[in-house]
Amino acid sequence: MRRYILLLLLLCCSCASLFNKSGQQISLWTNKPTQLVVATDTLAAKSTQHLFTAKRQKNPLSIIVIGDSIQRKFELPTHDSFAYTSNYFYPHINLFLGYLIDRKADKRFAYPSIVSVDLNQNERDYYDYNVFKKAKQLLKFSPVKLFGFHNSSIELAYERPTGSDFSTQLMVSYLIPNNIYSLSADFKENTKGYRLALEERFYIKKDAPYGPYFALELDYLKKKFNAEAFFSNQDFNNEFDEETYLEYEEPFVVNTRFLSTNFKFGYQKEYDKIFVDFYFGIGRRYRTTFHEKRDNPEDHLVNNYGHFDLNYNRIKAGKSNTISIPLNLRLGWRF
Repeated sequence: MRRYILLLLLLCCSCASLFNKSGQQISLWTNKPTQLVVATDTLAAKSTQHLFTAKRQKNPLSIIVIGDSIQRKFELPTHDSFAYTSNYFYPHINLFLGYLIDRKADKRFAYPSIVSVDLNQNERDYYDYNVFKKAKQLLKFSPVKLFGFHNSSIELAYERPTGSDFSTQLMVSYLIPNNIYSLSADFKENTKGYRLALEERFYIKKDAPYGPYFALELDYLKKKFNAEAFFSNQDFNNEFDEETYLEYEEPFVVNTRFLSTNFKFGYQKEYDKIFVDFYFGIGRRYRTTFHEKRDNPEDHLVNNYGHFDLNYNRIKAGKSNTISIPLNLRLGWRF
């Protein structure tokens, strides 16, 4: 019974009312030791980092920063929380009930979670990241790529901001000869190759390289690997003579190249000098594949499963255009 009640709440109620707490934790940084007055409460601790909980509400949050020789007052603005915004993602399920319930609820709102105040400047700044330690360059590693079924690799990326909103990223990748799934297999692909990518990013809410961004990526991959497949002396798609038809299995080498253009959306966030970069996108991939070390290069590759034979599409010779769907998670360090 409890399961059905929970399912009914998820379908008919709002995300903000269910998942948002009434109070939000905020971390405020100053470049000098300070004391805070939040709303009408005075925080006794004098420090460069203050951690406190503020009640979610529509009105801005009044904050006073008190230093040895300076005092600054400002109002921290509110915005719609992610939980509230998610109501728009599935209106066909909750029939806009989530939106109607959350529309006037205090749990709808959120403050910036990380606030930075520079007392040396005449104007105050507050963001969702530490403005006193902006990243000038990032070095990233992709742990997920080590465990891929195809194109497993050791991948490194270097990102450098080129302006307040833009950054450029260069990625290099060395393909692993055999992934962890094929270590116990009798047949080894022994993949050789590399991958290069150049990416230009545009950060839409915060200075680069923080927060959400759009990106355009140009990706090139070259690899060569061993394969085994069945070939025939006649093509199934054309008329053939059953008496002279011959089918056989043969090992060979696949040499392939990919050139992809991808449009991506991602989010990059810093956790105490460690950056987490998650992105997804869609693009177009142009592939060229040819075979090496075959006894009869004119014979035809056998496809026993039609369009659903993924291995056939991966190793067949020729040129083709396919959809590219990049999806990855990177961990980075600034220096």
